Amino acid sequence: MNLFFIPQPQRCICLTGSADIGRETPVVLCMPQPDERLVLAAGKLFEHVRTEQGPFALYSENSFAPECPVRRPEGYLLNVRGPAVQLAAHDAPGLFYGIQTLRQYLEMPEHPAMEINDWPELAMRSDYLDMRGLFPKFENLLKYVEEMARYKLNTLVIEYEDKLPRSRKEFCHPLDALTPEQHALLLKTAHDHFIDVIPLQQSFGHLEYALKLPEYQHLRELPEAPGEMCPLREGSFELAASLIEETARLHPDSRYLHLGCDEVWSLGQSPECRASGKSRGRIAIEFINRLAEKVLSLGKTPIVWHDMLANVWKDGDMGEAGNYDELALINKNIVVAIWLYSPDRVNIVAPRLMETLHAHGIKTLPCCAIRASDRCGMQNYPCIEQRLRNVDAWCELIAQSRCDGMVNTNWCSTFSFGNPYGLFETSRYTAFYAADRCWNLRANSAAFLERFMGVYHGAYKIELTTGAERRYDYYKLMGQYLPLVTRNKDTARLIDVMYRQEYAASVNFAAFRGDLFPNSKVELDCLRERAPKQYANLHRIEAELREILARLLTPEMAELFFESRSYPNRLYQRELERILEMPLA
Repeated sequence: MNLFFIPQPQRCICLTGSADIGRETPVVLCMPQPDERLVLAAGKLFEHVRTEQGPFALYSENSFAPECPVRRPEGYLLNVRGPAVQLAAHDAPGLFYGIQTLRQYLEMPEHPAMEINDWPELAMRSDYLDMRGLFPKFENLLKYVEEMARYKLNTLVIEYEDKLPRSRKEFCHPLDALTPEQHALLLKTAHDHFIDVIPLQQSFGHLEYALKLPEYQHLRELPEAPGEMCPLREGSFELAASLIEETARLHPDSRYLHLGCDEVWSLGQSPECRASGKSRGRIAIEFINRLAEKVLSLGKTPIVWHDMLANVWKDGDMGEAGNYDELALINKNIVVAIWLYSPDRVNIVAPRLMETLHAHGIKTLPCCAIRASDRCGMQNYPCIEQRLRNVDAWCELIAQSRCDGMVNTNWCSTFSFGNPYGLFETSRYTAFYAADRCWNLRANSAAFLERFMGVYHGAYKIELTTGAERRYDYYKLMGQYLPLVTRNKDTARLIDVMYRQEYAASVNFAAFRGDLFPNSKVELDCLRERAPKQYANLHRIEAELREILARLLTPEMAELFFESRSYPNRLYQRELERILEMPLA
C-alpha cells in the first residue's frame, strides 16, 4: 500500500486493521500554555475540539494522551487505529507538524492503522520568495505560506526589493508594493503557521530600485552599473544602513536579517576602490563587516551570500576556488550562506569552503536552488533534473557536515529587469521535494512523484511506467494525468498549457527556411500549408494561458508574463507573413 506523506516520516509502521476517524471525531487538545496556533490547526481537522492543560498532545475523547517517546525538537508520535487517534509531541511545533501529518493521512483514500515516530533532521527548512519580479496575488500568497507549513517548512526568506512598505515612497513600487496592512497580515500568517520570516535586504549589489534615483546615482561603482554601489564612496554605508534599519523595524520578530551582498560584478573598478590598493575580496569583507555590526546592533543575526567574501567571480562566471586567504577577516557573528546550484560544484567547492569557514569559527548555511538560471532564460518551470540533483547533492553533504539547515532558493528571473522564469506555482514540485529531503535526508526520492501527485494534486491512483527516473517527469506527464487532478487545479492546468505552448511555438523554428530558400516553391508551399493551422493552434493555447494568468497574477503582472511568452511568437509570425505574402491568423 502506498503511503502518501510529504515529508516522508522517519519511522512508519503499518498495524493490523484500519482507522475510522473524521471531522466529526471529538478530540482533546492538550497544551502546557494556551497557543491559538495549535487551536487553529486542530480546528481545521476536527469540528469538536476540547482544550486542556497538559503535555503537548491531541487525542480522541475515547482514548488517552500517550507519552511522547521522541525527545528531539519538533518531534512527535502519531498512532491511528480503529476509532482512536493519539498524537503526542515534544513541543508546540512538533504537535503542529503531527497535525499536518494527520491532515495528509485523513486526505488519503484509504486509512490503514499505523504508528509514526517522526522528527526533522534539519532545524531550519526554508522556502524562498523572490519579489523582484512576478509573484502571486496577495490572497494566493497567504495560501502558499499556509501550504508551506503543511510540508513542514519552518522558514521563509523574502527578498522584497521595492515591495516592502517603506516610509519613503520612492523606494516602493508604485503598483506592486505591499501595503502596511498586507505586510502585517503576511507576517501574522507566517507566525500562525510556525514559520520564521527572514527579510533579505540587499546592501551593495542588486540595488537597482535605489540607485536608479537621481539622488543616489552617484553612489554606483560604475555609472553604467545601475545595481552596484561603491562601498568606499561617501554616503554608501549611510544608504545601506538606513535600508537595514527600516527592514529590521518592519520585522520585529525575525531573528535573522539577510544582507544579500552577492554578484557585485563591478566591485573594485571605481576610483576609490582602485586607489585603496585592496583586493576585491578585502573591500567586500570590510564593508560587509560594517553592515553586520549594524545588524547586530539591531538585535539580529546577519546572513550574507558567500560569493563576494570568497572573491570567486572571474570574468562574470563563478570560479571553482576563489581566494580563501582573507576569510579569517569575516566577523564571526555572520552566517555565510553558500549558494551553489550545480551538483558538481556542491561536491567540488562546498567541502573546502565550508571547512575553511568552520575552521575560522564561522557558521555556514547551505543553499540549493529549486529554480535557477541553468543557462535557460526562457524556462516555464524549473529545469527539473538539475534542480533535484542539486538538492540531493546538498543533502548528502549536509548529512556529513555540521550544518543544521538549508535554504531552498527560488528565483523569478536572472535580475530585476530580466525575462521572467515560470510562475511561482510551477516551482511547488521542486520546493516540496526539497522540503521532503530537508526533513528526512534519507527520504525515498524514487517514489516522490507518486507521493506528490497524491498529496498535492489529490491524484492517488496514477500508474507510472517510465522507470527509475520518473521523478524527473512531473512536468511532461501533467497533461496525461490532468483528468485525475482534484487539488491545485490551476497549477496543473498552467503546467499543461505551458508545455503545450512550448510545442506549438515550434512553428517559429521553420520560418528561416522561407528566407533561406525564397525561390523554392516547394519550401514556400509547405510553409503556406502548415503555418496557418499551427499559428491558429498557438493562439488558442495563448487564450487559455491568459485565462489562467488572470487568476494567478495581478493584471499588470499577468500582462508582463503573457507578453514575455507571446511577443517572440508575434515577431516570427509577422516575419513569416512578410516572406509568404499572406496573413497567417
